[in-house]
Amino acid sequence: MSASVRTIGRGEQLHHLLVFFSNRAVYAQVLRKVDSHIVAAASTTEKVLRANVTNVGNKDAAASVGRAVAERSIAAGIHVVHFNRPKGKRFHGKLRTLIDNMRDAGLPLK
Repeated sequence: MSASVRTIGRGEQLHHLLVFFSNRAVYAQVLRKVDSHIVAAASTTEKVLRANVTNVGNKDAAASVGRAVAERSIAAGIHVVHFNRPKGKRFHGKLRTLIDNMRDAGLPLK
């Protein structure tokens, strides 16, 4: 039995969070691991989120993106998202703010 079939059968780590920070924007996507389909996404390049923040690359922008992607994931029927911190990256700053706001919006991360 392949690893992907076992993962799907158990239901663990089925959806993954992908986060990218540039100097000008914050991007977050929830991917289905099996076929890499983007289930929910949010970024500060969207007109709605860009209007709510003054600087699209700081912690406030990361917080709004975290809330938006969590709400969209819950609306799509996703209840748990898996997040692996990249090796060598610290869990602080914009990343921590984004994750904390996702949890506050009701989407648990493992």
